[in-house]
Amino acid sequence: MIKSGFILSVLFVQLQVICVQAQTETIDLIRVSSSLEGATSLSITPSGLTYITESNKHRLLVINADGIRIDSLGARGSGDYRFNEPVSVDATNGLKIYVADKNNGRVQLFDRRFQYLSSISSDKIVGTGRFQPSQLQVSNSGDLFVYDSDRHIIYVFDPLGNYSREIDLRSYRIGSDIHMKVTGSVLMILDSDKGVIHKFSAGGGYLNFIGGFSGASKIHGTQTGIWALYEDRVVRFSLQGDPVKVFNFSKRIKPEDLYMHQKTLYVLSSDQLFKARVE
Repeated sequence: MIKSGFILSVLFVQLQVICVQAQTETIDLIRVSSSLEGATSLSITPSGLTYITESNKHRLLVINADGIRIDSLGARGSGDYRFNEPVSVDATNGLKIYVADKNNGRVQLFDRRFQYLSSISSDKIVGTGRFQPSQLQVSNSGDLFVYDSDRHIIYVFDPLGNYSREIDLRSYRIGSDIHMKVTGSVLMILDSDKGVIHKFSAGGGYLNFIGGFSGASKIHGTQTGIWALYEDRVVRFSLQGDPVKVFNFSKRIKPEDLYMHQKTLYVLSSDQLFKARVE
């Protein structure tokens, strides 16, 4: 394991120098859906269904490729099928839907028909009496990564929902303002304060880090690159961290999350969902 002191020292290196001149393009954000209330995250299945956590209404929305709401789940409460400010969703391949139900201290799991399957709460973690899942991601192998913003720890659960291991981000001097994304077998963690992405293996081992993401708030990974969300643009980077292209927004929004699906970029604000063809 790489020692925290080593990681701290290398982070003082000037990582923000951009060595590649990226192309720039202004994109027209087309509104897909509006009248959202406190939307916080989105996930898109291979078939093109978009799942959105709508925190202010304590529910999960499903939107088809035409922007039509075809289903919703939830209301405020603590029982099954209910949420208290859901904040993160991963719809995986469309067969299992994971929702971080933060204020209820659990992750709820549903099938594609929104039938309740199970929950993961603090009783799954030895020695933990409080659990605040604020972000979640599911790997290709079915492992669930859950970030607890209160403890600054990522808990990992196996495909059966059993506690497997944890990544204490304090050991790596990673700041509290993070965004994580699993791409293939790699867990990427954006440290927004330092503008650095840390990479971990699916087993939790530290791999490396790449800099140059100063100002980015969210990331999304694909097989060909990394997409980073900023206040007024999205930047596509290579997997090595070199900027490839800058996509400036044609209108002013307050972006909350992003997702790349079949050459289309989706950008979520707290009240609207937009898309733009970018490749």
